[in-house]
Amino acid sequence: MTGDVTDIAIRPLEAGDRSGWEKLWIGYHAHGPFGGPPPPAAVTDLTFARFLSDDPMTALVAVQQGALVGIIHAVFHPVTASDKLVCFLNDLFVAEAARRCGVGRRLIESLYDLARAEGALRVYWHMQVENRTAAELYDKVASRSGHTVFKRTF
Repeated sequence: MTGDVTDIAIRPLEAGDRSGWEKLWIGYHAHGPFGGPPPPAAVTDLTFARFLSDDPMTALVAVQQGALVGIIHAVFHPVTASDKLVCFLNDLFVAEAARRCGVGRRLIESLYDLARAEGALRVYWHMQVENRTAAELYDKVASRSGHTVFKRTF
């Protein structure tokens, strides 16, 4: 699954994408920021179902030669400083064989298009500080906010 970005189609996730999506979902968790197994099957099932419902969660996929090679998941939500929604890019993953040919950038730009169409104020996301490969792309398609993320897990 190599080639250039012109043979990649970006579209919304569909019910028939479950198998290909789940392979990428597992890859995201194994090789992404979590470095471990995917969530339990019930959570994976719920997440996939949310993407196909009226839930504010959304998913786009990158397709090359009929196979899913990338996923981007986002959540549209309100904020206190605007009457517009904002879009949080929650997950981005590209299969190893399709990396370095523009798939990640195309997924992000497609999310930007969707956010504009939804009237969102902005798209934002978090990144692991050590992820230099992602930072190379992100610095080309967005600006750093200067904010630090704090969290407490329960």
